[in-house]
Amino acid sequence: MKKAILMGLFIVGISFASEGSEESGVLIWKAVNTVILLAVIAYFGGKHIKRFLENRRQSVADMVLQAQKAKEDSIKALEEAKKKLEEANYKLEEGIKLAKETAENERKHAIAQANEIAERIKAQAKETINIEIKRAELKIKKYATSKALELAQNLLNQKVDPETTKAIVNKTIKQLEA
Repeated sequence: MKKAILMGLFIVGISFASEGSEESGVLIWKAVNTVILLAVIAYFGGKHIKRFLENRRQSVADMVLQAQKAKEDSIKALEEAKKKLEEANYKLEEGIKLAKETAENERKHAIAQANEIAERIKAQAKETINIEIKRAELKIKKYATSKALELAQNLLNQKVDPETTKAIVNKTIKQLEA
């Protein structure tokens, strides 16, 4: 590499020298000075420059490898996140489905209990109504009986005298003896 640089600079210097003017002489010395400077830098600093460039190439290669590894890790993390998201969505759907089923079962159970309570209330109401009807019937019968007795007594008192009463009592006694 050193030889190639030196050869290139030498050719450049010769091409400038072949122009033949006074300024070209100054230019030639400038080119020669540049070639000498580059040769000195290459000779004394070549190892250091080469080592610097090699270290730089190695660090760039390491950064590329780290970037590739980071990319692979990111892809894996993304895939895991997608799986977790799908799993979470599935669990969410299952939870919603379970909640709906539970709510429906609770609603059916509440309706069944309400119907059962309503039936008990209806049965109690019917029983209470029947009891009240029987009480009313008994009161009506007592009232009707007492009114019938009153009317019968009034009729008997008006139509039956003491002789008729004796005859009825005798007739009743004869019937009982027989």
